[in-house]
Amino acid sequence: MTFPFQQKLVRKITWLYSTRTGLVCLFVLSCLMCRTNILPVNAGTLEDTSWKEAVPLNVFNYSAFGVPVYVMMPLNSVSVSGDLVENYDGYDLQWILKQWKKNGVYGLMVDVWFGIVEKKPKEYHWEPYIKLCQHLREAGLKLQTVMSFHRCGGNVGDRCYIPLPQWVLDAAANNSDIFFKDQEGNVDPEYISWGVDLEPAIAGRSAVQIYSDFLSSFRDNLREFLGDVIVQVQIGLGPAGELRYPSYQLNRWTFCGVGEFQCYDRYLLSRLEQAAKEVGHSDWAHPPYPYDVGNYNSRPEETLFFKEDGGIWNTQYGDFFLRWYSEEMIAHADRILQVANDIFFGDKNSDLIGKIRLAIKIAGVHWNFRSKSHASELTAGYYNTRFRDGYTPIFKILKKNNATAVFTCTEMRDKNQPQDCNCSPEDLVGLIVRASIATNVSFAGENAVSFYDADSYRQISLVARSYSVVRGIPMEAMTYLRWPEPITIFMGNNFITPLGQKFFEFVRVMGTDDAISHVIPVF
Repeated sequence: MTFPFQQKLVRKITWLYSTRTGLVCLFVLSCLMCRTNILPVNAGTLEDTSWKEAVPLNVFNYSAFGVPVYVMMPLNSVSVSGDLVENYDGYDLQWILKQWKKNGVYGLMVDVWFGIVEKKPKEYHWEPYIKLCQHLREAGLKLQTVMSFHRCGGNVGDRCYIPLPQWVLDAAANNSDIFFKDQEGNVDPEYISWGVDLEPAIAGRSAVQIYSDFLSSFRDNLREFLGDVIVQVQIGLGPAGELRYPSYQLNRWTFCGVGEFQCYDRYLLSRLEQAAKEVGHSDWAHPPYPYDVGNYNSRPEETLFFKEDGGIWNTQYGDFFLRWYSEEMIAHADRILQVANDIFFGDKNSDLIGKIRLAIKIAGVHWNFRSKSHASELTAGYYNTRFRDGYTPIFKILKKNNATAVFTCTEMRDKNQPQDCNCSPEDLVGLIVRASIATNVSFAGENAVSFYDADSYRQISLVARSYSVVRGIPMEAMTYLRWPEPITIFMGNNFITPLGQKFFEFVRVMGTDDAISHVIPVF
């Protein structure tokens, strides 16, 4: 138990989140406030031989959940032809679902692909997702659905290719400005530019109308599962389903370049020109010049715009442009979330309030984070610098629309990043956590890349416990990327592999935590 003076002390240490040292201090404080560490019954440690041998299935049953853990399904769990994949590596889907359930996983996450569901305008194919929901209901699992309005293919971890619907690509063939463009005029067909959110430029509809029709059809056709099986509807708001510009495309960018601004389609350029006139500076009606910002793979100090001292980013023009660039992105999020709220929680669907959550994903752009300009965040649309908080404005929109913030890279540690890239995923996670707490917005986590090591599980657990200590309630959820391929990395007939045992132990410890736990688990 904790005493009043200890609780008061916890409330006063929020400032610790600003540094990695703060997380370590929270760990030490946690140990002082609890005399015992939790190591669940029959759980092994890294030194125990129990990790080295397969163990029977269903050894980690429990029913109480602190932070529910979900598992992302494979990106191609619904095929391009529109069929639900029901066999993985020789194992039946329903069997696999039962094993997830038996071993404590709370639910799954699945991408609902725009390019699969709406192959013709306003004609929707929901059958594979209905079938999946039926299987999940039978297994007793919940589902997070991602409205994936982006292309699959070309981002980290993409193992399939699912383009946007052909009718969208046909519209782009006649008007390439419906997509984002960089300073060289390269078109990125991953996601529709928010420059046409309100322009009827795609088969007679605006982007907002397209998304609205899609979400309405999803609600109507999967209504029986909303609040029962489906508990979260995550709205994809950019490339890779993240709220950001496509500033670091893998076919042009390599880690850890600054990326490029993506506002050269005629719609966004027109909006920039109007914004410049409104502030009385028509001479600012242009993005930064190419010779000032470099290219995708430039480093901040190689550019006039992003360099630490005397950089254009820290001038009146720089502030104007970066503010406009970010606000265009945030306004897009606000528009789509308002539409989604009306669709899912309007008068006719008010019974869904409190039963499902809307959510968006914020990208973990952690490289160049320690530089003054935070160059890579700026090109992605996050006006976050050493002197300015660029995330709280996003969280205010989430608060307004009662939506959850999903953030990636919760597993990453600074010590594992390249020294010359000024990375700090730990400080970035801390900044996001602070913004969530300050604005009273629900927070959920994901890992950015696949992993199987204990250190990464421990890092996620540390973030979760630190959040619950300060806010007094646990994170909404943790979603693990990704369902292992092949599935035998974790499990098979009547056994769990050593890697699977580590994962299910992580699930158990996360799930049995409570809102006031100050305990950091040992794996």
